[in-house]
Amino acid sequence: MSRLFNNIQYPLYSPDDALGAGEDNLETLELLNEEEADETIELDPAKGKSTEVGETDEETEESDETEEVDELKEIEEELEGPKEEDLELTTPVRRKEILAKYPKLFKDFPYLEKAYYREQQFTETFPTINDAKVAAEKSRILDGVESQVMNGDISTVLQAAKNENQEAFYKIADNYLPTLKKVDQQAYYHVLGNVIKDTIITMVKEGRNLGEQGAPLTAAANVLNQFVFGSQTFTPPKGLSRPVNPDEQSRRQQFQQEEQNRFRGAFESTRDDLQTKADNVLKSTISQHIDPKGSMTDYVKGHAVKEAHETLENLIAKDRNFRGLLDRLWEKAYERRFDKESTDRIKSAYLSKAKTLLPSVIKTARNNALKGLGRSSRDEVLELTPKKSPTATGKSTAPSSGKIRKASDIPKNMSTLDVLMGD
Repeated sequence: MSRLFNNIQYPLYSPDDALGAGEDNLETLELLNEEEADETIELDPAKGKSTEVGETDEETEESDETEEVDELKEIEEELEGPKEEDLELTTPVRRKEILAKYPKLFKDFPYLEKAYYREQQFTETFPTINDAKVAAEKSRILDGVESQVMNGDISTVLQAAKNENQEAFYKIADNYLPTLKKVDQQAYYHVLGNVIKDTIITMVKEGRNLGEQGAPLTAAANVLNQFVFGSQTFTPPKGLSRPVNPDEQSRRQQFQQEEQNRFRGAFESTRDDLQTKADNVLKSTISQHIDPKGSMTDYVKGHAVKEAHETLENLIAKDRNFRGLLDRLWEKAYERRFDKESTDRIKSAYLSKAKTLLPSVIKTARNNALKGLGRSSRDEVLELTPKKSPTATGKSTAPSSGKIRKASDIPKNMSTLDVLMGD
């Protein structure tokens, strides 16, 4: 079974962003745990109606069945979205021209008016769907690179340049130190000084390996140290950034890990509770509308409710646009520490989407259940109806008038006791 909420994964947030998340989330969990057993979705009574099996002729039943299949197929195709070739840029129609032909279109469907203007603005920035996808992918990569650079790691940038264009990578290498000098001379001399210190260390090691023959090399290393750093005392290379105490760093990492675990726990609890609440509402709504005439047994009704709920979840999971909306709502909930307002918006969006699909889903599940129930009911009626026989149990087949005077007068299959009683 598809679990749309459970497909939402824990976000990789900065540890600092997670501080205090556990305490702020207590109120949310308490509110989510409030009793909502009686909550259902109000459906349009004009939608989802279906004539029960046995009340129409065969042609009507076949027509209903074809209509149900076509309706669900149409919904599935709509949720899967159009193909990319169908979304190629075409000359837009002016709003005035649309209203001239369909005066009440935007009034009856306000969403279309918003979509009309939103599409215009999107097209100005991204002429094609592919352009938008490329931009989104570049944005994702840039976010990752930014995070690494802020942590002092530029290996990804250099590796990408090397893989993409070797000459560009060489230019970066050639210009690195001159560019660093332009940006920050202190950082430039620090890097250059560490390079020279590494050289001095190598010279001293090699001089010791050569023994007496390496004395001139060791002396040269001392001269180089004194020339560059103005001292005969050698200091090893060190970092320009502020050193972190190992114990302090370990404690900080442990604290951040604990906060992340608390935040993860709050997120998972909120997600699971929302899924449970939404499932309860949907199942209650389906159960309320699946059998309005009470024609189903408890077993058949339970199976029909389960079928409708699974179909509904599968349809919602196929809607890529809605999944994108749900992701954005979860991002807002993360930022607001899963407060009641943000989680209520997630639940409301989920149920609103379900409401648009429920009538067709319930109608299909109901007819499937009733058609099966109709066949089994007719079989049971045939089995329970007694067959006609010439001899009914406990009743005599003797003639109603006249006496039996000879053997030929005795009806066939009549018992001796019946003959005697007849006399």
